[in-house]
Amino acid sequence: MSRASRGSFMSRFRSLRWRLTFLYLGLLSVLLLVGGVAQYFAAREVLFRTNAEALSSEYAADLLAFKRQIGTSARPAAALRALMLSKQFATELASGHTSAAIFDANGGQWQAVSAGITPDQPPPTLTTTDYLNAIRTNPRVYYLATAADGSTHLAVLNVIRVGTKPIGVVQLSIPTAVVDQTLQADRQLAIVGSLLVLLVALLLSPLIIGRALRPLEQMSTTAGALAAGDYKQRVSVPKTQDEIGKLAVAFNQMAAGIDQAFEVRRQAEDEMRHFVADASHELRTPLTSIAGYIDVLGRRESVDSETLQASLAAMQQESSRMTRLVNDLLTLTRFESGKAPQRQRLPLDRFLNQALDELGLPAKGATESRDIKAGIEVNADPEALKQVVTNLAQNALKYAPGTPQHWSLFATDGRAAIRLQDGGPGISRQDLPHIFERFYRGEKARDRSTGGSGLGLAIAKSIVEAHHGSIEAASEPGQGATFTAWLPLAA
Repeated sequence: MSRASRGSFMSRFRSLRWRLTFLYLGLLSVLLLVGGVAQYFAAREVLFRTNAEALSSEYAADLLAFKRQIGTSARPAAALRALMLSKQFATELASGHTSAAIFDANGGQWQAVSAGITPDQPPPTLTTTDYLNAIRTNPRVYYLATAADGSTHLAVLNVIRVGTKPIGVVQLSIPTAVVDQTLQADRQLAIVGSLLVLLVALLLSPLIIGRALRPLEQMSTTAGALAAGDYKQRVSVPKTQDEIGKLAVAFNQMAAGIDQAFEVRRQAEDEMRHFVADASHELRTPLTSIAGYIDVLGRRESVDSETLQASLAAMQQESSRMTRLVNDLLTLTRFESGKAPQRQRLPLDRFLNQALDELGLPAKGATESRDIKAGIEVNADPEALKQVVTNLAQNALKYAPGTPQHWSLFATDGRAAIRLQDGGPGISRQDLPHIFERFYRGEKARDRSTGGSGLGLAIAKSIVEAHHGSIEAASEPGQGATFTAWLPLAA
């Protein structure tokens, strides 16, 4: 196997799927081991108790048979005592793997008979304390005793009584190896079963875990697509409301946010390109005009005073127009950049009356009327807000010259409203959604001599929004136009 192939093989087993598989197999192995050990000792305990009960039952049956044999004796109690402490009784109790030993009431061994697999060795013994405790109290279900050869035996103690008086203890015991032989087959079966369970788990776990991790793989693929610029990619959300499902939802929300952010960025870049193109176009017209006048004057050897004055006046007019356009662009950029205006508490009634007085609309051919409520205050930049009023008034003078202008000031729902209603021809429905866009001129104002730069309403909108307000326009063709600037009231 080449180094590259070996690296690919090893990297596969370092994947999350195989790490989870090995972790699961490790936990399963520990559980099977702990469960198997617990089951083994539980079964061993059950077998110990079962064999102990069998030994006790065997002793009870032999004791009953002996009692019947001496039932006709002249002195049954003495006969029973002598018989039960005799080797004959111990011999009768010993059979097969069972060893028997009889101890007197003081715990000393009286008779002992070994049988079964170790007939030549003495039966295992407990401590004297164990025998005395068995006589004085009820003996335990079973004991574990150690024989001379070191083997462990299961022992059962039965107290010998004549009447109610204890005269000794009978010990029956069998090697625990007999019990272990019974458990050997169960132990082997448990080992084989555990290995089969681990094998099945090894085969099925990668499939099950792989299916569970499929959404993560899809997220990885989708993340790669997002990194490559495909921001419309999304992952399938599992129906289960687990952590992976929540992660898929969060991933899609993140992808949607990235998509939206890049869409906003793209729109901003498009707007910037259009802005630069429109600004260049607007500046090119006066520059071309000035260059034309300079070229004409430069070609003539002599220029009369009247022609020179007319050319200079025209160039000054175009220069002033450029200056206004540049100033408008700077104002628009300042407010659209997010720079906070210099606000102060401003009584709108006095402010609006003063701004309209300074504009002198009647002198410019407009019929003016006012409905200005007193006591309305906002936090605003007076100079910036004055430009909003000026731009709205100039817009009405351009597009509705000689018509009435009705200015009103009122407050509702925590907002102050500055409203202008003109009596002009109105705004067409196709123009109305675009009138606040930069460099936009309506169909009736394509001529720059009347249409201006197309920045007045855009500047008004940016100023109002910088004050956390909004501006709107409503119009029906032939019924004039209404502009309303909304500003939050001062607290």
